[in-house]
Amino acid sequence: MRVLLFSLLLLSSSILCGQIQISGKIVDAKDGQALAGASIQESSGALGTVSNEDGFFSILTSADSLQVSFIGYEGSYLSQLIDGAFYTVELISNNVLGGVTVTARPPQVGLRTPEAVAFLSRPDLTRFQELSPATALNQIPGVYMQSGALNTNRITIRGIGNRIPFGTAKIRAYLDEIPITNGVGETSIEDIDLSFLNNIQVWKGPTASNYGAALGGMIHLQTGDGSRPGFQLNSSSEWGEFGLERQVAQFNYYNPKNKLQLSLNFNDTHSDGYRDNNEYDRESFTLLGKIGSGNRHRTTFLVNYTDLKAFIPSSLSEDDFRNEPSKAAFTWAQVMGFEDNQRLITGIAHQYDWWLGAQGKSISSHASLFGTYRNNYESRPFNILRESNWSGGYRITLDYRNGRQRQTPNAQIGIETYTENYQWTTNETDGGELRALLSDNEERRRYFNLFASWDWAIGPQWFVKAGLNLNSTGYELTDYFLTDSSDLSGDYQFDAILSPRLSIGYQWNPQVSIFATVSHGFSPPTLEETLNPDGSRNNEIQPEQGWNFELGSRGSYINGKFHYDLSIYRMQIRDLLVARRTGLDQFIGINAGKTIHQGLEVSLRYDWLDGPWQISTQGNYNYANYSFDEFVDGENDFSGNELTGTPPHQFNTWLDVRSPFGVYASLNFEYVDAFPMRDDNSIYSEAYQLVNTRIGWRKTWLTGFNFEIYAGLNNLFDERYASMILINAASFGGRAPRYYYPGLPRNWYGGVKIGYTL
Repeated sequence: MRVLLFSLLLLSSSILCGQIQISGKIVDAKDGQALAGASIQESSGALGTVSNEDGFFSILTSADSLQVSFIGYEGSYLSQLIDGAFYTVELISNNVLGGVTVTARPPQVGLRTPEAVAFLSRPDLTRFQELSPATALNQIPGVYMQSGALNTNRITIRGIGNRIPFGTAKIRAYLDEIPITNGVGETSIEDIDLSFLNNIQVWKGPTASNYGAALGGMIHLQTGDGSRPGFQLNSSSEWGEFGLERQVAQFNYYNPKNKLQLSLNFNDTHSDGYRDNNEYDRESFTLLGKIGSGNRHRTTFLVNYTDLKAFIPSSLSEDDFRNEPSKAAFTWAQVMGFEDNQRLITGIAHQYDWWLGAQGKSISSHASLFGTYRNNYESRPFNILRESNWSGGYRITLDYRNGRQRQTPNAQIGIETYTENYQWTTNETDGGELRALLSDNEERRRYFNLFASWDWAIGPQWFVKAGLNLNSTGYELTDYFLTDSSDLSGDYQFDAILSPRLSIGYQWNPQVSIFATVSHGFSPPTLEETLNPDGSRNNEIQPEQGWNFELGSRGSYINGKFHYDLSIYRMQIRDLLVARRTGLDQFIGINAGKTIHQGLEVSLRYDWLDGPWQISTQGNYNYANYSFDEFVDGENDFSGNELTGTPPHQFNTWLDVRSPFGVYASLNFEYVDAFPMRDDNSIYSEAYQLVNTRIGWRKTWLTGFNFEIYAGLNNLFDERYASMILINAASFGGRAPRYYYPGLPRNWYGGVKIGYTL
């Protein structure tokens, strides 16, 4: 109740300010020449400006949209404005059939966003191969995605989640407004094909408000709004080494007058794999619809279905990694281990504007219902796992916006609930054949989040953002397999956790801002981590919790050509959860101590040429000084050691070149430093460098037909490296521990894209 009253007071505050500062350049779409004297005006006609002799403009506005016009050219408008963004507006002459192209250059994150947020636009997702999100996500300093195979990945943000053996956890993820993180905090965004995503936003560190308060942060996968009216048909085919074949077919319809958008996406991916027992097949279908009714109603619905079968080569010992990296682990190859799963994600959301005031002010509600289903059959050397997940929930928010162009509300209160029913059994295996039952369990996982956020301006330069998140998480386990004389049934409810966040920012000038943030986050253990080896529950297990302290700055110079984003932070984590392996398929959790995460993140971009020829480059650097502050595991004291699984230095840079006749090229360099693979720091991985490149040609005809052909090389210099490390790998039966997932050697790919707009 206190959270609700507090938030209602925030809603009624009169000092909220909705003005944003944007800038850009108006050019001729045909030859890239600057258009001096072009008009940029608020839709209401209240305020406007014109471009200077070089085509540049800057405006401080609180309007919903801006009209762009120039004598002899087709007019258009800018909408969904982003504070601090630089827009390049390409206008087409009246005597040429066509329309207008608007591109937003970084910073895509607003200058008045006092948080460590990264934005990957559609060009960032398609700059290199779209087969996996790893190349794109690793462009973000502080984010590290390891990929053992297309279906085996681990994403860590600022070192959080690096102790998860085979997947991603302690990071929340959403597809639009639908959570794709399950009830125990596990996420598989690699199952979501990049072809129908418009952008990815990544919050680094605990956000403590609208989307939970996970220690690592939040990844928001977002589909796009319609950009071109009419029908669009797109098809693409890609082929590559190791039997790669990928087909994508898309249909889009957008009617801005009726506010109707309909998108269909089908994709089919096959790969024989570089390693033995490494075949991969995935088919995915997505239906997305967005419908508006009048000026107040907007409804969105989403259906995504994925059918995946992937064989599992697993990790290798050091000897096999160095001498036979293409082989599969012996036990997994022997049974031809695989996973075969189907997943359905559905959701419907409705937004209603209760009040529309002057200058785009509004109060609106946003309600969404969502559900997911997943069925999986996994054949493993030690047993066969069968599991099914049903989950559902709802999310309701009440938002106040001072300017409807704002990407996030000025103030928001809301609730999100989630319930998951997880059924799983294990059976004995006889060379991959299903045999006697070993376990039969049902878990009911549930949580609810109450949250509130508020941001406001104090004068023309100072701004503040605050948030609260109240979470309650619980598990209920029913053990149906009682022949082993051990009943694991029981409930486990964690105490409610209140996580606050406070950020203060200062806009130094229209192009530069600085900010400071203090935030709290947590990650609850899975139900399995709360069990002792004998099956009894360990009531002493507590969620990991931590505080993040951060200073940052972002801005642009040289008429929007140079952009930077800088963050310095310190995270203190207590009740560190450690997964201790007690058998081939058994882990238990313990709270082993505290860790300190100190780091520096820098992202720099410069647009060297911005005309008929376009040349841009970006460099991203991450320094991670992570260590165990207090860490006692049994008789071992690892206090003061480097944190396992996180490279202290990472560097990623890319170069883009675009020509006026459609030829383009991209070059990427990535450096990953060595890091400890065991908690005692006795063994380290090897540092590695990767170079990826892509070249292509695009052509668009006035008839609405567009064509693209491209080819690329990954790992240009054939570096031998481990693309994923299994930290603290155990040894069984006298065999050497298997730490390494070998990365792909040099490999090629190429493809064709065809599109037509009616």
